[in-house]
Amino acid sequence: MAGISAYNIAFKGLALGTHEFDFQINKKFFDHFDGGIADDGDIQAKVVLEKQSSLMVLWFHVSGTVKIQCDRCLELYDQPVESENKVFIKYGEDDFEDGDDVIWVNVNDHQVNVAQMIYDFIILAIPIRQVHPKGKDGKSLCNPEMLQKLKNLTHTQEKPEEETDSRWDDLKKLLGNE
Repeated sequence: MAGISAYNIAFKGLALGTHEFDFQINKKFFDHFDGGIADDGDIQAKVVLEKQSSLMVLWFHVSGTVKIQCDRCLELYDQPVESENKVFIKYGEDDFEDGDDVIWVNVNDHQVNVAQMIYDFIILAIPIRQVHPKGKDGKSLCNPEMLQKLKNLTHTQEKPEEETDSRWDDLKKLLGNE
C-alpha cells in the first residue's frame, strides 16, 4: 500500500489551528481497495484539520463522480457523490472504542492516514439503488436493448383468487377489511 502513503497527514509539527489538505481521488486510489462498489472515479476530497491541545478534528468534504454499475441494465455510469463528515482524533496510550467518529492515536504517532476514511465516506455517499439517472427528456439513460430484454423476460403472474373461510367474514366486516 505504498501509494496510500500520499494520504498521510503529518500533524506532529503543525501549529494549533486549522490546516487544509486537498486530495485528488481517481482509479489509482480505488485500486488499493478490493471488492468495492466503485472501482474508478473523479473525486476531490478536502480535509480540514483543526488541531487543538488535547484532540484534533478532521472535517471531510468529498465531491465528484464514481463509476458504478447500474442495477437495471448492468452498464457503468457516472454517479455523482457528495459527503461531509467529521472525525475526532484523540491521543492516548491504549486503544479505546468510543464510536465510529472517534479515532485514538498513540501520543508518539506523528501522522494519520486518511485514505480508508475517504474511501468509506465515498462508498457511504453512493445511493443504495444504483440506476442511471433520467435524461433531460425524462427518459431513462439505461441501455434500451437490455430494458427490452428485461421486459420480454418479465413474467406477470395473475394472483389466483384465494378462497376464504366464511367463518371469518363477519370479523373482517368489523375491522373494515372487506
